[in-house]
Amino acid sequence: MKKRWYRKWKLIVPLLLLVIATGCGFWMYGKYEPGRHFEQNAIPVLVQPKPQSLSAKEQSSEVESEEETASKTTTSIQPSSKEPDRSFNILIIGTDARDTEISRSDVIMVAHVNPTSKEARLLSIPRDTRVNIDGVGYTKVNHAHILGEGKSGNHGGTESVMQVISNMLNITINYYVKTNFEGFERFIDTIGGLDVQLDEEVRFTYTDNIMVGPGLVHLNGEEALMFVRERKSLSEGDFGRQKNQALILRAIAKKLLQASSIKQMPSLITQVKKDVLDTNFTDGDLISLAWMMSDMNSDRMEYSSIPGHSAQLMDPLVRQQLYYWIPDQDGVHALIERFFKS
Repeated sequence: MKKRWYRKWKLIVPLLLLVIATGCGFWMYGKYEPGRHFEQNAIPVLVQPKPQSLSAKEQSSEVESEEETASKTTTSIQPSSKEPDRSFNILIIGTDARDTEISRSDVIMVAHVNPTSKEARLLSIPRDTRVNIDGVGYTKVNHAHILGEGKSGNHGGTESVMQVISNMLNITINYYVKTNFEGFERFIDTIGGLDVQLDEEVRFTYTDNIMVGPGLVHLNGEEALMFVRERKSLSEGDFGRQKNQALILRAIAKKLLQASSIKQMPSLITQVKKDVLDTNFTDGDLISLAWMMSDMNSDRMEYSSIPGHSAQLMDPLVRQQLYYWIPDQDGVHALIERFFKS
């Protein structure tokens, strides 16, 4: 009798384990599969574009320059009439501070993500882009964070950048992620560094002129930070830096695709939460996004930057001529329609 029960249990136990594993698999699929996760959970609307008024001084100013006229047409972009879908926009902010220093936004990107088709479009905002900030006037976009942080602390800086970018692009911001130098370094070291393919040599002018590339190079956290900050030694200057920042994001996605990283996902998410200064993503959102990246081919991530031209113009904060990037409104309009409205 005991032998027969033993033989039955030898068959029943594996079957129960299989049923439990299958049930857990269906539960995970229903809860975290990107399309389902973001369909079942309400996508937040944090910031929407709002009309901006000119200061009395600006209203009474004399004839504006061509650059000023162009920059003030940003809010004329009309929203698309297309029916809304489950896509959402993520604002990515990298600040230039360590610890609790007051900081500017050194890196500003907006990702438009479609979790159903597993596609992402990444738009880089040059930090010298000329934008209108309420109560200040037309100044550099990377001043938005330090102004907001000075008034309302760390999250005040985040909110300030969100509103400025929402106004500039006439888009809704649904999610945001902000980190600083130290958090970025720690995260890259946590995942074991990054392998990137470089087309040209990069010299780190922020340190002892260390050179990397061309070819395949491995970067640790400190080197990756120097890489995304470097512009002086690049042939394309700040635009080369923006391309390298997108290259690092793709390298991170590729690293997270590796089987070893997927197995470590719970601990990686815990580390991300420690290294990120400010975000409204839940743990479930992060798991779902990691799942999406694991299914995303490199051709499903598109990158672009704000088109425009450079100019030297007066800045109301420092009260002197500064270098600006003046957005080309026709080009910006076309880019927004393709990246965020299609």
